[in-house]
Amino acid sequence: MTAGTERSPDEIRAILAQLTELQELDRKIIQVRQQMAALPPRLRAVETRFSQEQRELEKLTGSKSDRSKDQRRLEHESREIEEEIESHKKRLMEVKDNKQYAAVGHEIAVLRQKLDAIETAILKNIEDEEAHERRVAQARQKIERVRAETNEEKRRIEDQIRTRKQALDSLDAKRQHHRQAIPADVLALYDRLFERNPGNVVCQAVGNHCGGCHINLVNQKMLEIRQMKTFVRCEGCLRFFTGLAET
Repeated sequence: MTAGTERSPDEIRAILAQLTELQELDRKIIQVRQQMAALPPRLRAVETRFSQEQRELEKLTGSKSDRSKDQRRLEHESREIEEEIESHKKRLMEVKDNKQYAAVGHEIAVLRQKLDAIETAILKNIEDEEAHERRVAQARQKIERVRAETNEEKRRIEDQIRTRKQALDSLDAKRQHHRQAIPADVLALYDRLFERNPGNVVCQAVGNHCGGCHINLVNQKMLEIRQMKTFVRCEGCLRFFTGLAET
């Protein structure tokens, strides 16, 4: 299997060395791109965590307004009942017989029970509000901590993105320089194989096996690899053989 133009063994070995260097660059580029692809999801995860903490704080602060409304309602009811009790007390002073006196007294007792229940609810609301304020304070402290952690993590991830982008630009420049030194016919074949096996286009024969797909190599193929009179490729995976691995 040849790449077209006839070349001497030394020329072929030199080209294979260039292909090996190109493959190493391509592998590094693949690795950096994979690393870069993993960074945006990490950034989104950091931002999502902060957003969740913000929503939790908003829920806590939002529930305060509901509790305040309930407290105002109870206080209003308390004042109304107190006014009713005072009104009933005045009536109590005006009644003429024991039956009416007992009836008004009973109404006052019922109203006082209601008032006690409302005052108990008001006190509970005050206690709940104090506990709520403590939770809000803790939540505010937490969100400030998460904000600082988020900003620090975002800076770290953005620095990694920037560093990898610079590394990728440098590798791409080196890759283009290497490609220019490789004959066009060989490069075209390399590119086709690269589409099939990214970063795995050239390999050595290991023992009497392909270093890529590990199929057994016949003696004739091993001889061709040793002599390197032409480009020798694996009949299984089509990789270029660069020589024999030292054992």
